[in-house]
Parts: sequence; structure tokens; C-alpha cells
Amino acid sequence: MTITDVTTAEVRGEPRWRAAVRDAIPAIGIYIFLRLISLEVMSVLARYSYAQDPTKQVYPDGSTNQWRGYTSSLDALVSWDARWYTMIAGQGIGGPLGAVDASGVPYEHRLMFFPLYPWLARPLAQLPFVSPVAACMVISLISAIAAAWGLYLIGRHVHDHRVGIMLAAAWAVAPAAMTQNGAFSESLFTALAAWALWAVLTERWVLAGALAGLSGLSRPTAAALIGVVGLAALIAAIRRRGGWRPYAAMLLAPAGLLGYVGYASHRLGGVDRYFDIHENTFGAWWDYGTSTSKVVWDVMLGNSEDAGKPIRVLNVLILFGFLILLAMLFANRVPWVLSVYALATLVLAAGSHAHISMMGRHLLPAFTVLLVPAVALARTSTRNMVMLLGSLAVLSGWYAGWLPFISGQAI
Repeated sequence: MTITDVTTAEVRGEPRWRAAVRDAIPAIGIYIFLRLISLEVMSVLARYSYAQDPTKQVYPDGSTNQWRGYTSSLDALVSWDARWYTMIAGQGIGGPLGAVDASGVPYEHRLMFFPLYPWLARPLAQLPFVSPVAACMVISLISAIAAAWGLYLIGRHVHDHRVGIMLAAAWAVAPAAMTQNGAFSESLFTALAAWALWAVLTERWVLAGALAGLSGLSRPTAAALIGVVGLAALIAAIRRRGGWRPYAAMLLAPAGLLGYVGYASHRLGGVDRYFDIHENTFGAWWDYGTSTSKVVWDVMLGNSEDAGKPIRVLNVLILFGFLILLAMLFANRVPWVLSVYALATLVLAAGSHAHISMMGRHLLPAFTVLLVPAVALARTSTRNMVMLLGSLAVLSGWYAGWLPFISGQAI
């Protein structure tokens, strides 16, 4: 909340927290409404797809070593990495080093999934009549609402109230937006990132460092946020702003990421073993963008049989669109922490070896580039804005939901 907002609330005799909630309600409401439309469209597509081929097997479930199909939209929302998260939420990390679970999958593979999201869901999953899937869905819903609120605050801080609302709306229809509502860590990490960046913009250094530290427990790409928060705190310390607080932020920001990697490496017998499993089991390692650039060229030139697959074309377009929005973000001279965070997220997403179908999901937390369309939406008439967002909500049920999940490739 800015100084102006606080002063106005105090003049009205309204508590700060109540004013903050009241101001954010339109952004949260629009976000939820747009997501509900997308989810309904995805549900229709799921029912139609199942009617066409009820026995279709779509993806290999690494948590059980079985192939799975989609009988409903819920199956899609609990697919791929979500299978691991729901399993960890229900069973925990599991047995000792070298042991395997009932499906013959080594327990050590669970250590590759950062724990904050399943940790938050696990207490709910222990309640009577609450399944691990339901517990994860509750955490995703709460996290998505918190993320929409954080996006609104950033949009309002940088521009105004209307831009804040439109930023939350744009994130609701972004590519791969369905992972916001599935058993994935995207919503949780985005919420932590949004509030951490807002804390940096408003010079709440301890809060920024603590949130960045927590984000390091949610996913490895939190390194982008950790770096930005740490750099901003360092600059504040050099300029002697904030007293001891920027130093605290610098210490807190990397604590979660370093702590978990250290813990997992210790459990596995060494950091080499940790990265070896990432590379040889999950196909994830730093390759300086070699795999990404190869797919981009294949799609552009049509050099392979898979080049024309819709999921590949879509994600190459997502990458190009992101680059354009990022350039415009820098050109519009927003606070540097927002543009550098988006750039760092892009570098981590494009520089790692991963299937191209994961590009939209990996870039989803880089919401700051959506300030560009948010400003454009805020300047349009209400009628045109409603028509555009409504159309995108319907379309996103396909391009941001069903297509990524049903592609049969990594998500």
C-alpha cells in the first residue's frame, strides 16, 4: 500500500488491511472469473476428447512408471509433475536412500521436487476425507488468489488501479495458465515472486528477503528472483538506505534454495549425485540454450517431422512473443527489478535442457512482461476490454490448457 493509499484510508477511518482487501477485490474477482471460463472450456474439450478415444494413453507417469490417459480435465490438472507433488503431499519424501516404493520407483527421485508446495498441502491431506489431490488444489487456489493480489499491487504501484486489475487479468489468460489451477507450483512461486518484488519496490527489505528465501524452497528457477532481490538489496546498502534491513535481505534471499539443495545433496551422498539424477532421470540440465535454439530452428525451417506439431509451434510463438514484450518492457522504463527479473527468468528457461512444450509453463511466473498488454488494456474502453478478455478466456481453455496437457509431451 502506498503512502497515498494509507493516508486516504486513515482519513476515512478505515483500517489499512480492510482498504487493501477492498482495493484488490476487483482484480481477484476478474482473475477468478476468467479462470473459471477457461476451466469450463477445458472441461468440454476433455469430455469430447474422451468420447473420441476413451483408451488413449497420453503420457508416461514417472511417479509410478505407468502410462496414463485423460478421462476428464481433472486428470490433466493432476498430470506430469503434479503426480509427484500429490504423491509427496500424501506420502512424504519416503524411505531410505536406495529403497524403492510400491511402484518400483526410487524414493530418491522425490528429492528432485522442491518441497514447499507439497509441504503446505501435506497437513490438509492428513485431514479426514481430504485427498492429496484435493489438498494440492486448495493450496493452488489460495496461491493463485495471492498471486493475483500481488500482481495487482505491482501494476498499481507502477501505473494505477486499472493497470493493476488488468495485470491480474492478463496473467489469467497467459499461455500455460492451466498450471495455475492444477497441482503445480507455478501459482505458489508466482505469489511469492509478486509479493517479493512489491516489497522491493516499496523498500520492505526483510519481507522481500524472506519471501525470496521461501521461493527457493518452491523451485530452482527461484534463482532469478533471488538474484534480483539480492542485487536490489546490495544497491540499497551501498546507498545507505534502509539501515540493516538490506543486509538481512541479502542473507535471507538465497537461504531456501541453498538450504534445500544442500539437504538433498546430503541425503543423496553428494551434490554430484543430485545433479546426476536431474540430468539422467529427468533430462534437466544447463546446456546454454542448445536444445531450445535447435527446436526453434527446426520449427522455423521445418527440419524435422515433429516441427509442425501444434505444441511446438505454440511454444516457439510464446518464446518470440515473450521476447517482444520484454523488449517493450525495457523500452517503457519500468523499475529495473521488474525487467531484470523477467530477463533472468527467460535466461533460466531458455538456457536449460527441457522439452519445448515446457516453455510456456517456465515463463508463466515472469508476469512482469504482461505490464505491456495490461497498460494497453487499461487504456481501451470497458466494452472492448470485456470483449477481448472474454474471447481470450475462451481461447485459453485450449491454447493455455488442453493443448499443453493433451500434447503427450512434457508439461
